Amino acid sequence: MIRNVMHSPPTKRLRSASPIARSGLAMILLCLVVESRPVAFGNESVGPVVGTVQATTAHLLYRPDATPKRLRLSVLSTSGEVVSSAEAACSAEHDFVAHFTVTGLQPKTKYRYRIDQVGDQAKPWIAPSDGHSFTTANLAREGHAVSVAFVSCVDIEPNAIWSEMRQLEVDAACLMGDTPYIDHSDLGVVRGKHRQFLQLEGLAELAAQTPVVGTWDDHDFGLNNGNGLNMQAGKANTLRGFTEYRAHAQYGNGQAGVYHKLDLGMIEVFLLDPRYFSQTAPSPVDAAQPTCFGADQWAWLLQGLRESKAPFKVLAMGAIWQDKKNSETDDMFTYWYERDALLNVIRDEKIAGVSLLGGDIHVARYLLHPRRLNYDLHDFIISPGHDHTIPTLDAYHPSREWSLVEGTQFLILTADGTGDQPRLVAQFRQPGGVLNHQTVLPLQSLTPTERSGLDRQLRGRWNFDDSFQNESSLGNRIDAAPHRGAALDAEAGISGGALRLQRTAQSFAFVPRSFLDDNSAGHSLSLWFKPNGLPAHGSPDRHFLFESTAEGTPSDRQAWHLSLGLRATDQPAKVNLQLYTSTLQPAAQPQAAPRDISQGPFDCLLDRALLADRWNHVVVTFDSKTLRLVLNGRPVAEHPLPIPGPASEFGGLVIGGHRAGVGRNFEGWIDELAIWQRVLSASEATALFRQPTASPSNR
Repeated sequence: MIRNVMHSPPTKRLRSASPIARSGLAMILLCLVVESRPVAFGNESVGPVVGTVQATTAHLLYRPDATPKRLRLSVLSTSGEVVSSAEAACSAEHDFVAHFTVTGLQPKTKYRYRIDQVGDQAKPWIAPSDGHSFTTANLAREGHAVSVAFVSCVDIEPNAIWSEMRQLEVDAACLMGDTPYIDHSDLGVVRGKHRQFLQLEGLAELAAQTPVVGTWDDHDFGLNNGNGLNMQAGKANTLRGFTEYRAHAQYGNGQAGVYHKLDLGMIEVFLLDPRYFSQTAPSPVDAAQPTCFGADQWAWLLQGLRESKAPFKVLAMGAIWQDKKNSETDDMFTYWYERDALLNVIRDEKIAGVSLLGGDIHVARYLLHPRRLNYDLHDFIISPGHDHTIPTLDAYHPSREWSLVEGTQFLILTADGTGDQPRLVAQFRQPGGVLNHQTVLPLQSLTPTERSGLDRQLRGRWNFDDSFQNESSLGNRIDAAPHRGAALDAEAGISGGALRLQRTAQSFAFVPRSFLDDNSAGHSLSLWFKPNGLPAHGSPDRHFLFESTAEGTPSDRQAWHLSLGLRATDQPAKVNLQLYTSTLQPAAQPQAAPRDISQGPFDCLLDRALLADRWNHVVVTFDSKTLRLVLNGRPVAEHPLPIPGPASEFGGLVIGGHRAGVGRNFEGWIDELAIWQRVLSASEATALFRQPTASPSNR
């Protein structure tokens, strides 16, 4: 069943509780959960765990106990014949965990396995069975389906998610960080927590026959809001424990980090590490800013994306790709320059089939960033796997399509190539067969398309001829709506109809969502306007042509990245066509986040007679360094930004008024409003003025 539930009664995660509540809850957990501070070499048996399984190679681990021994893993065909084997030692150096790599296997083939002790004290440990088996990857890029489960934020406690994944027969399970909560860099504690986690009922059975891989987030990295700098002294131990208790084909660059990928033919999952390298060196895309991914991971990721033949590619990590909107800095908003450089490579090099995935925030969300890659970018957040939610982190974002503040959630992505059109099916699930939300993405919708001429990167267009509809490729997502008597005047426009606005009625039109990329680095806006009255000389009146808003409704909160209005000056014959903007200011110090800053006013004094009672065409361009104004085909102002930076977030646009809607409204007509996700050239701005009927359209 599908439940379209947006919110549930709030509960709180331990880390968000008061100190007294945390200490009391911690004492209860000490009594209810298996020992929380295990000794360095406990006798717990762990595994076997199936890790990365490729077409001809498989990686597994097993820890029978805490004594030295040598083990042999044998892979058997369905007839019982041994087709491959590998030996590994259980030693104190690696917490007695044996890692096996078996080669020479056949693709898309099911195998059973057994594990035996070899040497003077030979004995069997694991017998072959369906419960001790795996199936090698099918690397065909069409003609089959494969399902991958994702979960983040799971503690060492009973959880029905694991058995649900087994029942759904997923082809792989990805642990996306805070799996488990460790919050320590003592090697004994790290190892013990990993052992306890992999022993969990359900997870142990799942991992014995299904590839279980993943990455880490802050709590299994060792510290809440942890990064490579504030965990500098402890991350060697947390890395060691992670690599001992994961059976991956790759661990970062072999010496640092845990990034790797999983190729299952129809889908390739890039499991990223946003922790180990963060804040430790300059970014490979901006030497003035600290890195998130690090130079090695950056190069690895770009190479992998360029070489990938999988129809669907998922960039997955424990952190989220947007602003968490709390005091923490462990999100990709902090590193927007690295995030956007990555997305720009995907867009510019026309890499199809890419989606994003994150976790961490104890809320499940689905966002759609329209046309970000010259196709829509779908962004999945899966959290939490436990039952502790943080409702405040279900914060507003202009790209949010769906969210659910409930616990025990996991996500399944199914790449299905069995039909006429390959498709990616995303299902947000809970145990008990509950399907909360489903999104189906045909591969064709994840394939870049681009228009030419003035239609290139067109994000919004409202001609106001006979409706308030948007005519760009973003469709009805950004249709405008009239307020307080705003109306269409069928014969009054520069081309057809126009939007009629009356200042006395405080009328305006409103676009309820953003049409630009997150933290857009460059864009343009064009419109025609005919004032029926200008701000009187000596008055404080302001007549706004447009201003962006904080969220999906008019609001007085600061969010005026797009802001253009008319106001009086101290010269009777002049009027001020005035710009403001709100941008991101880079972090002032290491481990800090960028912040929104207001910049302006930027004044442009014009003759009243030039504007009054006639149609005027204005183009505003923004390139993160300069605001430019072109009026009636002629450049009239160039305003360098005192602090360069990309756009701050905004959620909607008031047309004919300022961000709160009422007050400071425009008197007259507005027509042919268009917005681009690029900086228009001077010749394009002139062409729009000279040929109003040649305005861009998606028709």
